[in-house]
Amino acid sequence: MKSSRYAIPRPLPRGGTIGVFSPAGPPVAERVQRGISRIEALGYRCLLADEALGAYEYFSAPDDQRLASFNKLLADPEVDAMMMTRGGYGVSRIVHRIDWQAVAKSGKVLCGFSDFTAINLAAIAKGNYVTLAGSGVATDFGDESYTGQIADDHAFMEKHFWPVLRGEMVSVTVETDHAYTQQTLTGPIWGSNLSLVSDLVGTPFMPDISGGIFFLEEIGERPYAAERMIWQLYHAGILQKQRAILVGDFNDCEPEANRFPYTMKHVVTTLRNMVDCPVLTDFPFGHVARKLTIPFGADATLTVADGRYGVSF
Repeated sequence: MKSSRYAIPRPLPRGGTIGVFSPAGPPVAERVQRGISRIEALGYRCLLADEALGAYEYFSAPDDQRLASFNKLLADPEVDAMMMTRGGYGVSRIVHRIDWQAVAKSGKVLCGFSDFTAINLAAIAKGNYVTLAGSGVATDFGDESYTGQIADDHAFMEKHFWPVLRGEMVSVTVETDHAYTQQTLTGPIWGSNLSLVSDLVGTPFMPDISGGIFFLEEIGERPYAAERMIWQLYHAGILQKQRAILVGDFNDCEPEANRFPYTMKHVVTTLRNMVDCPVLTDFPFGHVARKLTIPFGADATLTVADGRYGVSF
């Protein structure tokens, strides 16, 4: 992370301690343990939060307990970073009860994606603080399949994960077709899960970011529903303020059977017609093994060239 208009967390020291918590859905214990084993094999220490392996209704634990576990890790001076086990649903139930000034004051790395997007957004909006949109202990490090293409995807994930936690610069080049002229754009990189970004529009937890590089991903939504959320961002004036939009993975976002096959390609075309800025596809982020870890709110540079683009932060 070279710079940011927001406060940047302390780099994770080699051999540091990572607090593992479940702010939303109940994780699979075996995946959590596999993820911890992989992380600790690299020389780091993991500290499990009280609710990290729990299950209660649709969540890992009741709201009060999930919040207490978050606060306990945040206040623990031995914990250098905090990583989610998995996403799901649940952060919206506690986001208004988190002390965001305490989050910023802690200086700790906070990392996750999917439902964790609410934490990424609120940390900027309420604490002026950079968190990470990136891998989860169970969802990524706990994946039991480390062979074939999945092995290559995990290698990509780890290559772009640890440097960001250590505060180092990261860059990636994406090969993709587009019709935009060569150009270089800079701005804070932010966005993440489309549902969560859309849901927080109009709340105190939605940051007002102009001139940003806005990235989006989603899972399990019909393309028309994804487009409807994108229109929500447009009608709220958010998309028009961005310098570029990066479309990540829209996993399992397939059209309805027995209807016109309205696909994500149609959605991207609609999005490109909405805005004047570049809309670039194939950004490696989402509910997939091949993902970047992104310092949410930090300055990024986007370089657009023929048949490709590069992003560094």
